[in-house]
Amino acid sequence: MTKLKEKIEGEVLIPSDDRYEETRKIFNAAITKRPSVIVVCKNAQDVSEAVKYATKNDLEVAVRGGGHHVSGTSLTEGGLLIDLSQMTTVEVHKESQTVSVQGGATLADIDEETQKYGLAMPTGTVSETGIAGLALSGGVGYLRGVLGLSCDQMVEANIVTASGEQKVVSKDTNDDLFWAIRGGGGNFGVVTEFKFNLHFVGPEVLAFDVMYDLEDGMQVFRGLNEYLMTAPDEVSVNMTVMDLPPAPMLPEFLHNKSVMVIAGMYAGNTDEGQDIINPLRKFAEPIIDQTGVIPYTDLQKKLDPMVPQGASFKGTSLFFKDLNEDTFAQLLEEKDKAPGGLLFQLWEMHGQVNAVPSDFNAFSVRDSKYLLLLDLVYEPGNDEAANEWADKFYETFAPFSLNGAAYLNGIDPYKGVIEKTYGSNYQRLQEIKAKYDPHNVFARNHNIKANQKV
Repeated sequence: MTKLKEKIEGEVLIPSDDRYEETRKIFNAAITKRPSVIVVCKNAQDVSEAVKYATKNDLEVAVRGGGHHVSGTSLTEGGLLIDLSQMTTVEVHKESQTVSVQGGATLADIDEETQKYGLAMPTGTVSETGIAGLALSGGVGYLRGVLGLSCDQMVEANIVTASGEQKVVSKDTNDDLFWAIRGGGGNFGVVTEFKFNLHFVGPEVLAFDVMYDLEDGMQVFRGLNEYLMTAPDEVSVNMTVMDLPPAPMLPEFLHNKSVMVIAGMYAGNTDEGQDIINPLRKFAEPIIDQTGVIPYTDLQKKLDPMVPQGASFKGTSLFFKDLNEDTFAQLLEEKDKAPGGLLFQLWEMHGQVNAVPSDFNAFSVRDSKYLLLLDLVYEPGNDEAANEWADKFYETFAPFSLNGAAYLNGIDPYKGVIEKTYGSNYQRLQEIKAKYDPHNVFARNHNIKANQKV
């Protein structure tokens, strides 16, 4: 341990250190794994030394960017945690209209810097999320219709492989590894820095946010399906179903009320977008309509309160090629059986997210109409019931989905879900895994097993 500390510019923590517990925690309080050592890295060389130390001492490696994955893959029990939380530099390159982002940066870090120039890249919808985990497994957000996924806009990355070697990857250098990290998760190394394309967005955008009574839910769902048949790429729609809490900030008539919210943004001229999004506000009689022009950074933070730090979470997910009214009704029935508060989200998928072939990069799901994301918030100690409900939900609706494929940023590594999600890309990913990580050093993820025949 002394030799490791001598080689690390950052900080090395063990369980007896004062800052260990604070540093160990992730947003999901249900995950309580305790690493034997945490390396808080300052640079890529620190990451390299941490990887070499872990492999030499046969320690399981976990990597934390933002630590926001519901399954807690960014922690290890008794292993070594590579913590990137101090590596948050974001640098905009105006001439090339790109941005360099270190592996510990959050979406808020990126938005704060890029919006100074009226630029943005597609990210997610919770600003506290780390860009590394998000982009490595996709990255679905409000710009998906016009710009696709976070991983689609990646043009270069610096990565530390299982041997501790530092590599630059792009379409011209180590192109196989570049292909794999754009959707293949953390299976192939630790990305210490990304470079993404930027596009003109904001600083103000047209955001729609319409709350309907869930009693009108089927009518709203029917209207949304019809609307999406001709919706332009500039529109990205998220449907959320939830039971409102009896919170003081809400009027009493909304306490414990079941509602459906149609929210999202129009990624174009805010005046021209008014007429285009207007039908979304008239599917039924709204309870509340908060549609308006707001700062892009405000929209990016709007869902943060839905996933509070320190709560216990369980997540699951499925892609659907289509979703009929009968299946949607069954989804709502199952929602009511959840052992806790449930954030039920149905995101439409069209435009550029589906405009590329399935082998454009490792993210293979390019023909879905809807992405279902469920985040169950439950009482501490109720893990068994939460796990059982989420597992059953996935198993029940997988036959109605797109071959059981899921958004890996929102689901535990269930048996079979990884192969189903990567589909025809899976074998190629196995071959690349065998080349760069044959001994599976990076296994705390939606793990791809190496094809040892290579």
